[in-house]
Amino acid sequence: MLIGRGLTQSDKTSETLEPRFTEMAAMLDVSRNAVYTLATLKTFLCQLAMMGYTACYLYMEDTYELPGYPYFGYRRGRYSVEEQKEIDRFAQSVGIELVPCIQTLAHLRTAIRWSYMQPMRDTVDNLKVGHPETEALVEAMIAHFSKTFQSRRIHLGMDEAVSLGTGRYLRENGYRDHREILMNHLHTVCRLCEKYGLQPMIWDDMLFRDRTPLMDYYGNSDPVSEQDAACYPPGLTFVYWDYYHDTQEEYEAQIRRRGCLKTAFAGGVWKWGGWVPNLTKSFQDSQAAAEACYSLGVQHILVTLWGDDGEETPLATVLPGMALYGLLRYGSAAPGQTDAYCRLFSDAPLAAYTLMEKLNTIPGIPQENLEALIPHKLLLYGDMASELFQPSLTSAPATLAAYYEALAPQFAAFAQNTRCESLQRILKMYQCLSQVLSIRCNASAALHDAVTQQSQQQSLAAATDLLIEMKAQVEALHELTVEVWSQERKGQGMEILDLRLGGVAARCRALCKRIELFTEGRIDALSELEESFLPYQGILSLDGHTPGREAYGEIVTANTLCHQFSV
Repeated sequence: MLIGRGLTQSDKTSETLEPRFTEMAAMLDVSRNAVYTLATLKTFLCQLAMMGYTACYLYMEDTYELPGYPYFGYRRGRYSVEEQKEIDRFAQSVGIELVPCIQTLAHLRTAIRWSYMQPMRDTVDNLKVGHPETEALVEAMIAHFSKTFQSRRIHLGMDEAVSLGTGRYLRENGYRDHREILMNHLHTVCRLCEKYGLQPMIWDDMLFRDRTPLMDYYGNSDPVSEQDAACYPPGLTFVYWDYYHDTQEEYEAQIRRRGCLKTAFAGGVWKWGGWVPNLTKSFQDSQAAAEACYSLGVQHILVTLWGDDGEETPLATVLPGMALYGLLRYGSAAPGQTDAYCRLFSDAPLAAYTLMEKLNTIPGIPQENLEALIPHKLLLYGDMASELFQPSLTSAPATLAAYYEALAPQFAAFAQNTRCESLQRILKMYQCLSQVLSIRCNASAALHDAVTQQSQQQSLAAATDLLIEMKAQVEALHELTVEVWSQERKGQGMEILDLRLGGVAARCRALCKRIELFTEGRIDALSELEESFLPYQGILSLDGHTPGREAYGEIVTANTLCHQFSV
């Protein structure tokens, strides 16, 4: 840490380092398809140490080898027992405590899909509480990490188990209040932690949802009293997670609700849900949260790096957000101070990273984007013929196309001026993505304009040319994406992006064929272009009309992508 400060701070003579927080930890998600290679983890851990971090939580739902359960993490890129031990030893060697962060109740969809797990399954996502095989599984998890990691702490997860007790548990046991089920399981799991000498912590949302009438995690309730706290297992740490609020007062209000509980805070650097980080929101929220924690005496901070919906954002892009949290451990800090860390670790200025989020801050969307909107992803995957998003994002597609076209040379310039090859690849990927989005805006407009043009054949021919150009550019983007993925991650999980980008290219080919069939008179209509557009009515931003954050399954089609039973 001292080396990092010495290399990045301009005044090296007068600084006195007095940490405001006992723990500043990163939490690295390796469960949303991307499992980082050991080389990536080692580089990341060294950077954390130089930025003043003390710990790293490795969030593994089933991406770790668990002896006795051969299908646990099967084909998911799981870390072998030896890999787990190796990365733990390395973390210790650079002064970072590696803490296992697992799931012992919910978020186990990919683990419990296999037939041998069915006796332990309540719903598609939740374990069946109270079943002997469930308890044996959880004990195996806890016993395993008591041996593979040197840390005596363990994060048990247990968040977002909203369907607890409503599946097979209900059929076998009848109705029971989910709060009783949760509390019984919590005591069981904590007893197992005590048995193996581990100090437990959990995400606390399920407990605080129950304190509001509408199950609102961030609602209002009285502070937890000593009498209330006595119901929970002794020594348990409750992790309040919040990546959403933008003011210190909002965070302080939620911390006060925890009352006398042993509380840690989890913020985040926004790298999830899309292809680019949202650093502006990350900066504002982290400053507000850190000051609230310091004001109210919360000593443990986790900086989460989730990978929801495909892990499309490279890990390396979050460097400025991580650096700001490292600076905040020692006092108030401003985002501009992270520039020195960017130059140290990647030979590129902060501006190269903040350029990335311009893929989202399109005309008409606030430049700070505190709602974390992801128009780039809606446009990339949204169908150009059965259009859901573009007309709600812009009334001037040519202007939006020009906006994206202007971003491409800016990414190219930063790529040319850095000697860091890994960042070069990332910037070239974003250059290509900008070009894809520009063509896409024009192609969609051309398709839909052709329906109303008198010179329809000529308009469809122009649309075909754009679709052919877009297909070629998407294929180039795909090649760059494979390179970027491969420099950070194991191969398992990349097939999701292959399918997504391959689907975009295939859709361009299919639309060209549909136009050919129509112009040759072999089909009577292009029905997908004739249907009138309606304003988007999925998730909306606060303005009431701009499409909000949607996942791939809701972006790619209005039809059924995959049918799956919930139990």
